[in-house]
Amino acid sequence: MDHVPNGRSKALTTAFILLLVSHTACSGAMNSQTNTPSFKENPAPRQAYRLTLRIEGAPGPLEVVSGAAQYDVVNPKCLPPPKDNPGGHTSPVPTHDIPLRLERVSDSEYAGVFHVDGMVDADYHGRGVCRWQLVQAQVQLRAPGAEGDTRFVAKLNGDELPQGTPKAIHYWKARYPHEPGTDSYRDYGQPDLQKVPADQRDEFFGIVLTAGVA
Repeated sequence: MDHVPNGRSKALTTAFILLLVSHTACSGAMNSQTNTPSFKENPAPRQAYRLTLRIEGAPGPLEVVSGAAQYDVVNPKCLPPPKDNPGGHTSPVPTHDIPLRLERVSDSEYAGVFHVDGMVDADYHGRGVCRWQLVQAQVQLRAPGAEGDTRFVAKLNGDELPQGTPKAIHYWKARYPHEPGTDSYRDYGQPDLQKVPADQRDEFFGIVLTAGVA
């Protein structure tokens, strides 16, 4: 025979259900308030730059495996204050990457286009317009083959664009194609070869980045 709950059991069951519904509704409201807004990429950017990448003296072939233009919000006053965030923490500075596609021009050269105005400045939090700024254009290269081979990272900072001069980064040839004992090692290179002893400079190869208005 099925057990029939008495009046007290029914009351406790009803109270538990109401508490559960109330907690779920409250959690939903909190989540809706703390959701990160959807930042918008510029659908019609106009400030285009052409990035040229040239490889000099590498010990073997290199191919571009990834590239991105990184943008950050530069006026944090447009972000929610700590009192509006869970735990009272300051909002992290929003950052966003837009893929940068480079095409092979020759055995030693790649080129692609990115935009300074890749993001939409807008009032995302109801606290004024958030302004985006290009932080860097970064490219990673690797020897053709294994995923775990060294990634040689080259980048141009946003404030280097107006100069329009080639930027050379130098990498130790011994890390090609693989850094012993380490998978997917990222080598950010040496920007100033003069800091390397003169008798060791031929142990390095170069990646040269140049950006100009497209």
